Amino acid sequence: MIKALKIIGIILGVLIAAYLLLVLYMNYQFKSKYLPKKGVFEHSAHYIDSEKSLLSEGFKVCDKNFILQYYNPERATYSEGKNGLRKFILQNYKNNNFTDSGYLNIRFIINCKGEAGRYVIHENDLDLEPKKFNTKIVNQLFSLTTQLKKWNPNFYQNEFRDSYMYISYRIENGEITEIIP
Repeated sequence: MIKALKIIGIILGVLIAAYLLLVLYMNYQFKSKYLPKKGVFEHSAHYIDSEKSLLSEGFKVCDKNFILQYYNPERATYSEGKNGLRKFILQNYKNNNFTDSGYLNIRFIINCKGEAGRYVIHENDLDLEPKKFNTKIVNQLFSLTTQLKKWNPNFYQNEFRDSYMYISYRIENGEITEIIP
């Protein structure tokens, strides 16, 4: 009887050890194996570096450690609404025989006072691959975007908060066909 209990104990010990090794191996495979060893990310993908962004000078966030995402339930909005934003851009944009197509994305921060700053520009083709637009399109849309001054700040947990925002212009043959969000 004691010999049988020893054998059962050994078998259980081996099974538990094998299970633990399997758990450790799976943890390595799914959590650690593909993490970069060099150049580890210091910030989240949405982070906008104040040293590298445009129109950062004099722009202040209310809490640099707590900037909400644009998709927050009570997200920041343009004071004239989405249609007001679209109307302003489309009335003032001039297609000077541009032939570019793709997405011109302008990311920025709206602080708790409704002020915008720290702009970053990303340019992609229609397949979302990086590309360079005609500089005149970029400058014109950047200028128009920065003229949107009246923002409603994000309201979260009974306080106005800083938040990330983006405007993405879909351009086909130099014409704006869509403004997102």
